[in-house]
Amino acid sequence: MRKIYYITIVIIILIVSFLGITYSFEYTNEEELNFELIGPSNLYLDVNTEYTEYGIKVMHNNIDVSHKVKIDSSNLNPSRLGNYKVKYEYNNEYIYRNVTVIDKISPIIELIGGDEVYILLHGNYVDAGYTVTDNYDTDLNDKVTVSGKVDINKEGTYEIIYSVTDNSGNKTSITRKVIVKKSAITVETDSPNRVTDTSYNVTLYSNTITKNSFNSNGIYYEGYIKDIGNDYQLKFKSRTSNLEYLYNMNSDKNHYYYGNIRLTSLTNGTYDVYIISKKEERLMNKLYILSKIIRAKVGNKLVTVTYDNDYVTITIEDFNYQYDVVIDPGHGGTDTGAANGIIIEKDLNLKVSKYEKCRYESMGYRVYMTRYNDSYGELLGNASLDKLDRRALTMGYYGAVSKIVYSNHHNASRNTSSNGFEILVSNQITANDLYPEISLYNKYKKLYNINDNKIRVYSRNSDTNEIYNKSNGEVYSYKNYYSVIRVPYELFNVKSIIYEPVYMSNSNDFNWYYAANNWIKVSELKIEEYVKFMGGTYNPDNKKCL
Repeated sequence: MRKIYYITIVIIILIVSFLGITYSFEYTNEEELNFELIGPSNLYLDVNTEYTEYGIKVMHNNIDVSHKVKIDSSNLNPSRLGNYKVKYEYNNEYIYRNVTVIDKISPIIELIGGDEVYILLHGNYVDAGYTVTDNYDTDLNDKVTVSGKVDINKEGTYEIIYSVTDNSGNKTSITRKVIVKKSAITVETDSPNRVTDTSYNVTLYSNTITKNSFNSNGIYYEGYIKDIGNDYQLKFKSRTSNLEYLYNMNSDKNHYYYGNIRLTSLTNGTYDVYIISKKEERLMNKLYILSKIIRAKVGNKLVTVTYDNDYVTITIEDFNYQYDVVIDPGHGGTDTGAANGIIIEKDLNLKVSKYEKCRYESMGYRVYMTRYNDSYGELLGNASLDKLDRRALTMGYYGAVSKIVYSNHHNASRNTSSNGFEILVSNQITANDLYPEISLYNKYKKLYNINDNKIRVYSRNSDTNEIYNKSNGEVYSYKNYYSVIRVPYELFNVKSIIYEPVYMSNSNDFNWYYAANNWIKVSELKIEEYVKFMGGTYNPDNKKCL
């Protein structure tokens, strides 16, 4: 009995002691400890951004001991998605802040070739592609979906939509407009009445132009008119408003006028052009089609000249580059070009051109090629014209809205010792205009290890076939020899270049160029020079284009 009594007393003492301790912890100021997080207890952090510590306030017995708190964020990785905890500890007591690293930034799609592309009715549309970058996911190219179709046989504006969703569910899309339109070039069938510089007879026509060319401010015109007047004027009448512009022309003989028409200050629109002497009548241009100016960059304007039944109509709009580079792979289809038993020129031209197109596009430039396969490619103009002339019209039409225009060829000669490169240019091109080509000429001489003084940058007289050195910067008034140089320059004011980087007929020359893959070095020098000329940054990484 006495034993039970002592046990009972011990239990009572323990219970009382316990109640006394508990009472002391909760209600005695000596043991009061309070944690208070500053900022959210559940924090969301954008991936790859720096974590900012908001801090904590800790009161111990009404004394601020926040500065004594140990903050541990060592397991937090802002560059990796996930859930993390930041620990705040004082006097062996601690709490956590939950930090969730999230990705809420959408990927970025950049279109190669620009977000607005013009192609001709019945032409080819080849999508230039895209690049995708994301702030977290490394490769989303395979997740891009492309929707939309282009009907190359119907004029209109078509939309190609590129969409992608990253692994965090962030979506983005971008649209490329593909504008299919008819060519502004009109080509009439030749007739015996076509006017040339020497064939004009004033009694046959009321009026017509005998010379026309683009200049830096507009157009230069010469022409005859049947009625003799004291003054000759050209008038531009807007088709959509009451706007009219009047230009006084010079004259130093009967029936004859000449002068420059300044167009850079004209309001955008389409104008019918009139000649005024004793009476006012529509201006006509009955020159042969390959002598009629078509379109050109004039100051900050794009000027396009069209001819309906030979009547002159001029459209003026703000100029925008639609392409950076126009590449013409020479020959094609039934026109094989040179051959050496190993490869034919048209195939080699296309191989080099496709490589160069890929390289420009890898650096973000917009490229148009006149052909993409073994054909003569896109040809503007009436089928009665020679294919080479139609190719030249195509180069000029696209070249007028491009920064660089050139044609890739490969040489051959009956003289099998002929070797090295040649660059063929327009007679009228100045030294300033040839700056990148002259620079490239000097680089090629080092690459080819050429020390001779042979003319390698030259133009030709179409009538005599005589070659003139252009590396000295001289300008010649002769008619250009080759169509893809003459037509773009004379009808579009476009500098067009022909590259002949090797003689296929010289086995040593060809083996160095083709078998040893030095054609890649030759192209890379060209690409680097033109990228620099366009103000860009050259990237030597060509792996994707090999």
